Amino acid sequence: MTEMPWGALFGLLFMTMGPIRAIAVFSKVGDSDAAPGVRGLAGRAALLVAGAFALTVVIGNAVLGAWGVSFPVLIAAAGLVPVALSLQTLLVPAVSGPPLDAAQTPAAAVAFPGLFPPIAVSVPLIFATPFPGWETKFGILALGLGLIAVNWLLMLRAKAILGAIGPVPLQLFGAVFGVLQLALGLQFIRDAVAMLGAAPAF
Repeated sequence: MTEMPWGALFGLLFMTMGPIRAIAVFSKVGDSDAAPGVRGLAGRAALLVAGAFALTVVIGNAVLGAWGVSFPVLIAAAGLVPVALSLQTLLVPAVSGPPLDAAQTPAAAVAFPGLFPPIAVSVPLIFATPFPGWETKFGILALGLGLIAVNWLLMLRAKAILGAIGPVPLQLFGAVFGVLQLALGLQFIRDAVAMLGAAPAF
């Protein structure tokens, strides 16, 4: 029996909802890491992401099954999202605005899609579908929630980290991850087309 590819899952989660995204998002919240409301907003946003991730892992596949969504269609949807987001990232320059007021900004406004984009929803579903046991689900939960906890710690020091390393590394990572996500999306679409082509006709 094929083993669960934990390394591939971690790599995809790191790319789609990992620390680089968390630092980039929270570097724009408040004038400093010690600004009023930053810590509270980081905690609330992290809890929202953790709840959304847990809900995705626990009931996501059951909901898709109830809706009659097949695995190839899920793969295709998971491919279209990063293709669209990557093209937007690569072709449309990011516009920098004033820092967000942590005391006035709702946690959901930074959590979705900033910290937890649509592609991050599809990743655990894609891995949980071929391995539907609860042991796998608990493993995916542990991996995702551990990553969210690391993100939370880095969100609290996002501006200090960005000040130490400068904006260039994040810009480079953003460009590289944009290309990687584009390639990943195209691969997902290719796999979905191959699966649908191999499916028996009725």
